[in-house]
Amino acid sequence: MKIGDTVRFLNEIGGGKITAFRPGGIILVEDEDGFNIPVRENELVVIETNELNIKKPSLPKTEYGAAPINAEKSVNGKDYLRSKAAEQEEPVDENLEARVVRLELTIRKLEMCIARLEDEKAAKEKEKRLARQARKQDKNAVLEIDLHAHEVLETTAGMSANDIKEYQLNIFRETINSHIHEKGRKIVFIHGKGEGALRKAITDELKHSFKNCEYQDASFQQYGFGATMVIIH
Repeated sequence: MKIGDTVRFLNEIGGGKITAFRPGGIILVEDEDGFNIPVRENELVVIETNELNIKKPSLPKTEYGAAPINAEKSVNGKDYLRSKAAEQEEPVDENLEARVVRLELTIRKLEMCIARLEDEKAAKEKEKRLARQARKQDKNAVLEIDLHAHEVLETTAGMSANDIKEYQLNIFRETINSHIHEKGRKIVFIHGKGEGALRKAITDELKHSFKNCEYQDASFQQYGFGATMVIIH
């Protein structure tokens, strides 16, 4: 047998021309519909030989069973072709519809994700805007900080007077620094009259470390001589 020979199937009606030889004694026969059918050599009979031995190019796009077939199994070309055709006759439209549905679900999920992110962004922007408005509204409000030891410490046990004063000064510094950029901010530090040690320490801090702050005695009617008002510039 040679490429180009016309052969007939022994076990089936029909035949065609040999187009290629494959390992394991498999021959590809092109039928009248142009399909290359794999058939075992012993299931073919030559009815017309190609004396010129003209080789036809193989058609990889329409070949079935190009890989070697198990030699222990009898291969029926028509059955093989029908099985392949059956595989190709899967509900293509149904598969496409399923893919479209999956794609639509994915798009819907992405749209929901984008909408959620936009809502979160809008909520954050609103929160920032309200915070800015609140800061503007509170700018003229007086912030009151009570530095009395019993207000800022749970207990003074084991602490010296100097330790307590340093703790109170730290609160004073932290408060000023946290509002240092709020021009016009008014803060009243309630230090009490006492011996005046804390008041003097606060005044010294303002003179040397916070020169951009104006200070004065707070309202006598409200605090007597026990408070200092600081105005940030």
